[in-house]
Parts: sequence; structure tokens; C-alpha cells
Amino acid sequence: MAHRSIVSGDIALAFLGEDIPAIGPRFKNREAAVKAARLYLESINEIVGGAREAQVKISLKRQPDGRYSLVVESFRQLLGKLSNLDELMLKRFRKGMKKKLFILTFFVEEAGEMECLVLTEGLGAVFYAPEAIKDW
Repeated sequence: MAHRSIVSGDIALAFLGEDIPAIGPRFKNREAAVKAARLYLESINEIVGGAREAQVKISLKRQPDGRYSLVVESFRQLLGKLSNLDELMLKRFRKGMKKKLFILTFFVEEAGEMECLVLTEGLGAVFYAPEAIKDW
């Protein structure tokens, strides 16, 4: 599915629908990406106990190399972590948080095209983060 994606290392960012940011790891192998996405979503469901309105904390942590990690935690348990976000990717992501929500998903790069698994497979988690940008 064609859409404009921004890639930085192993992380991809795309803006879906009405400019809602979708961010996540980038894979070269579709099977590995789908498997990882399913495992990730199952673990989120187990941690939050199926509660669709569970509180999560989203924070940015500076890495020793100057890049950032996006960390999503619930009840002091790690839900997800995206490492090695450079400042340009981070600025684009923050700018896209106008609606205070984002999608954590997975991407597959095949033949120069970037496939976003939330669009093609429905594999992604939507996070509403009204306070996150204030903390960044």
C-alpha cells in the first residue's frame, strides 16, 4: 500500500488518515514482521488485561549516542520501546501529534515500497497521549 513514509535506521514513520502518526520498527521480511506484530499485540493485551482505556505513560529517553528512545509503559511494565530515533524523526513525530494520538505498528519494506501493517493487516495499537508532548 503506497503512502509517504519517513525512514530512519530501523524505524519508520507514516501519517495515516487525517495525519495520525504511525510509528514502528521496519522489517525486510513480511513473515517476521507479522509474527513480531502479533506477539507484541498479544503481550500488550495481557499486560493491560484487555482494558481498552488502560493508562499508559509515554516518554522519551535520551540515549548515550544523542538519539532518543520512545518508551511506552503501563503499570510500570514496558509495553514497547523504539530506539534510535534521531532528532528529525522525533520532530516530525511530535508535529504529527496534533490529535494527541498515535499508532504503534510495524512496517515492511519490499521492492522499494513501505507496507504499514496497521493498514494491511490491522496490526497496531492506538495510543491516546494528551499529556505526552508536555513532558517531551
